[in-house]
Amino acid sequence: MKKQALHIFFVLLSWMSFAQQDTIHAPIEIIHADNMILHEAYPDLKLLTGHVQLKHKDAILISDKVLLDLKKNFAEAIGNVLLNQGDTLSLRADVVRYDGNLEFALALGNVFLKDPTMQLNTDTLYYDKSKKLAYYESGGKIRDTVNIIESKIGKYYTDKNKYEFIGQVKIINPDYTIFSAHLDYQTDVQTSRFYGPTEIRSNGDLIYAEKGFYDSHNQTGWFKENAYVEDEKGRWMAGDSIHFTQKDSVYSASGNVRMVDSIRKVTVWAGFARQWKKKDSVELHQDPVVINYDVKDTVLFNAQNIYLKQIDTFRIVYAFPQVRFYSGEMSGKADSLYRNEKKQWIELYKNPVLWNEDSQITGDTILIKTVENNRADSLIIPSNVFIAQKDSSGFNQIKGRKLKGKFVDGKLRIINITGNAQTIYFIRDDDGKLVGIDQSVCSEIKIELNEKGEAEKIYLLEKPEGTTYPPSQYPPDKRKLKGFLWRGDEQIKSKEVILKGRAIIPQKPGRKKIITEEKQIEPPKIPMRLIKGL
Repeated sequence: MKKQALHIFFVLLSWMSFAQQDTIHAPIEIIHADNMILHEAYPDLKLLTGHVQLKHKDAILISDKVLLDLKKNFAEAIGNVLLNQGDTLSLRADVVRYDGNLEFALALGNVFLKDPTMQLNTDTLYYDKSKKLAYYESGGKIRDTVNIIESKIGKYYTDKNKYEFIGQVKIINPDYTIFSAHLDYQTDVQTSRFYGPTEIRSNGDLIYAEKGFYDSHNQTGWFKENAYVEDEKGRWMAGDSIHFTQKDSVYSASGNVRMVDSIRKVTVWAGFARQWKKKDSVELHQDPVVINYDVKDTVLFNAQNIYLKQIDTFRIVYAFPQVRFYSGEMSGKADSLYRNEKKQWIELYKNPVLWNEDSQITGDTILIKTVENNRADSLIIPSNVFIAQKDSSGFNQIKGRKLKGKFVDGKLRIINITGNAQTIYFIRDDDGKLVGIDQSVCSEIKIELNEKGEAEKIYLLEKPEGTTYPPSQYPPDKRKLKGFLWRGDEQIKSKEVILKGRAIIPQKPGRKKIITEEKQIEPPKIPMRLIKGL
């Protein structure tokens, strides 16, 4: 018995001497153990059992059993292990290996890490206490106040409340679900930054991007790099960047904005767009173009600002200023445009002009009635009507107070002008030779146009008066009616003038598979003694 007691004395003396010599690293301290077992073959090892408590700096280790290496300043705790750091971080596991010199812990089996903002479950966790970094590489699940987060690899910076998730990342929230290849998450403010292919699904909408930011608390986010949003009906919007406010379901897109509504057969191009999903309304800016392709002749129009507003089951369109439109058979310009789908009228205001084939039509206001598939049906100009058509010898002209017109298959075929109607018309024979110039005045004029938009028949009604001049005798000062203004250089002669190289139906950005590239994964540097254990 004396020999054993003497051996224990020398072991303790040796440990005390080692601790005094080690001025670089703080030793692991024994606070309590019900039992301590020593073995003379391993003088630096202690086996502690029963309510074991160790301390290292601000960390407390509690376990059923601990194997402590005094020389290496290393502890291996087994059974109901609890590692607390300060008052904020606690770690539970079946086994914890802790290196006091490196301040590095390895937790194995049923690992549970908790701080005031979140809790983590995994099967293996590495904790670098000196760097304030905990990480796993075999799958883990995080829970905070509102989210459940899963990933293959996770890094947690405890002093920054920041997680970096890599590989098969999934965030489940009552209002949305996020799938990503690489995502950083700030637990204290519940914000996410993602890198690589990412999908956010919310209220039937899909948001896709390869770079972005999402604030779970304020329910806002921005998305870049092949970003687009698509609803469950297949309608989508894309842009160089997209901003989202989930509370109001508002999306704002900027830079090369494209939208496709396959239900209404409408596409959009713009520099900026804001969409209210709940109201099914859109505002467009920066050279926007709206295209309706569900008609025989595709209709395009643009302006500096366009508003598409949904009221009940009908859409109202506002566009201003510098409105331009093109539909193949007809084109036009105005300062502003208003359209009500319920009333089926397109209204052009302030200096409006229409071109139907070679005819130029102007008035104070121009109204176009549409029918199914947005085909033009009727034309009304309430005041100050003027029609001009270029001829090789001058201009055919008609003016009056009011105009009513009728379209057939999208082409203007019948025109009625009433109220002080006046005409100048160049008469040609069957060979196209000019034979006379007619100038007339009457109360009403009816014109029938052919397929080319040329006047085929002209009827002067109610007390017509006029003179037909031989070409050589036509007075130069009478060749233009009062108010004549030719705007042919403004005519939109092709859809390309409005499209500017853009497609009728834009292509949706490609969606990549959510796969993490190997270069994104930086393998953790784990001390070998933690892997081997004691």
